[in-house]
Amino acid sequence: MKNKRNLFLIALIVPIIVLLAMTWKPLYTVKTGKTITLETVPVDPRDILYGDYVSLQFAIEEFSKESLDPALIKEFSKHDTGRLTVYAVLEQEEGDVYGLKTVTHKKPSDGLFLKGDMYYYGEHNIDENQMYFANFLPDRFYVAENTGMQLEDLSRKGQLLADIKVRDGFAVLEDVRPK
Repeated sequence: MKNKRNLFLIALIVPIIVLLAMTWKPLYTVKTGKTITLETVPVDPRDILYGDYVSLQFAIEEFSKESLDPALIKEFSKHDTGRLTVYAVLEQEEGDVYGLKTVTHKKPSDGLFLKGDMYYYGEHNIDENQMYFANFLPDRFYVAENTGMQLEDLSRKGQLLADIKVRDGFAVLEDVRPK
């Protein structure tokens, strides 16, 4: 009888511990991370099932060859296709807005950076005019009822800024606001 009770308690406690562990990193980032502001670029979302939200794409997620670390270019040549974990090293630009300094595949030891994924397919020839894309941040921000259309219009025009908490490469999207 005591054995069944212990199994029941374990079955009850383990899911609670797992759920708490899943929330630890975002909550710790919100509490101790540095707040930065990033620019968004226009995007046109359409999804009727999710309620009011703003679909976001960030300016730092699209970059040219000049932003690539030479070691990252060598890493591309080692594989034909795949996903590569990359880091966006950020620097403060005008006012409180941050921009992209460089993209590298090695985790920076200091400074402000975001961890993300970059996908590549087939032979990779470095073209001077080619734009590259990496996913560093969440692409949706849910908003209060009946405010999504206004923010969506601003997003399409590239007139939104996003406030983000960053800690050790992990980011939590806190708020979006007009420029």
